[in-house]
Amino acid sequence: MKDNTEYQIFIGCHDSQLRDEFVSEDELKEMVVQFFRRKKMDFSMFSAKGGYLHEDGKFISENSICINIIGSDDLDIIKLVKSLSMFMNQECSLVVKDFIKAGFR
Repeated sequence: MKDNTEYQIFIGCHDSQLRDEFVSEDELKEMVVQFFRRKKMDFSMFSAKGGYLHEDGKFISENSICINIIGSDDLDIIKLVKSLSMFMNQECSLVVKDFIKAGFR
């Protein structure tokens, strides 16, 4: 087992102005797969249902995805999250960073 860093990125499928899905969850997943294929980065992804309180006080529930990445640089992750958030027109996206021990067996 080796010390490593795990990042989890949570991003919703609702456009922050339209309050509706601009891109479907399946379309977003396919874009994420293509992005990581081009970058040659390992990742995992799963579906989630989330809730978010917008700055204007309106609460919505939405389809979301969680992307797990192990062992990438902080700068790469921040660039990725900013790009995804801008593309999906999100007020924000959640990034969780954990220090883990990981290894393939």
